[in-house]
Amino acid sequence: MKNYRISFSVLGLAAVCLVMLPNLVFLFITPPINPLNHNEAGFWLWNLLENIGRFGMMISLCIIVNRRPMRKNSLLDFSALISLVIYFMLWGFYFSRITNGMMLTGMAVFPSIFFLLVAWKLRNPLAFSFATLFALTHITITASNFLL
Repeated sequence: MKNYRISFSVLGLAAVCLVMLPNLVFLFITPPINPLNHNEAGFWLWNLLENIGRFGMMISLCIIVNRRPMRKNSLLDFSALISLVIYFMLWGFYFSRITNGMMLTGMAVFPSIFFLLVAWKLRNPLAFSFATLFALTHITITASNFLL
């Protein structure tokens, strides 16, 4: 833990803001039929765990910094970028009112992949742990609501 400090990570904040961009658009252009309104677990503990993962990941990406330099891996960067682009494309389908269970589940899978890759790139195991919790709960909840 000696390599970690509480500081500010511009890249961590940028990652969080990029994933939140479609959500900001969603505030202004909400489709009349919104299947995402019903994307909650039937049991309160799953929702709690999902939110612990979500907010823990966002906070730790922004304020926990490793003194060691981030990983320089073009495949890692490319994979994160592709997952973000796919996520934006899925939101585009959503705003066009083209939805199905696979697409809605993809809207949970691809930001989760993006956050896991960013946490890995930043060498931030705390953010990676929270991102894993978020990914497992968010994808499970979404898949159970729209695929099962």
